[in-house]
Amino acid sequence: MRQARLARALVLSVFAFCVLEAGAAQVQGEQNAFNGHVMQAPLSQYPSLKALKIWNAEFVKEVGEYENPGEVLTVNGVTFLTVRYRFADQQLESIQLVYEGRANRDKLLQWLEGQYGKVIPQERKMVNQVEWQGHAMTITLSYNFTYKRGTLWFVSPELNHLLHDSIASMPD
Repeated sequence: MRQARLARALVLSVFAFCVLEAGAAQVQGEQNAFNGHVMQAPLSQYPSLKALKIWNAEFVKEVGEYENPGEVLTVNGVTFLTVRYRFADQQLESIQLVYEGRANRDKLLQWLEGQYGKVIPQERKMVNQVEWQGHAMTITLSYNFTYKRGTLWFVSPELNHLLHDSIASMPD
């Protein structure tokens, strides 16, 4: 009986994942940049970035998290609390931006749809997270109702895949 429940839960989880993946909006064209930062660009193109932490991973020799000291970034009236840049083997793997407030989530969604493409109706119902997928960049906008904060991620799928395949991709 217990095995049957586990099997059913696994099947439902895989089905839900496939439905969500199939339902994600597509990034218009082959866009691969945000705010002048190009996915997979070399770290040397961003000399103002300062390292916060650097670690090793199984399939990536060096992973580094960086910030631009004093950077204040505002998009569509939303000022981000933090902006972090992650590099894998000296190439830009992702940009993580943290914001506050549900109203700001809605402003960002509006801006993202104008820049990267409209979300499909199924995605619009997903208040906690919406996603745009492209060959060169994936964008995820999420919101946590408990903390009243959200995250906007711009990710290179290719480099991100290497990090997720690494057992030791995150520092202790």
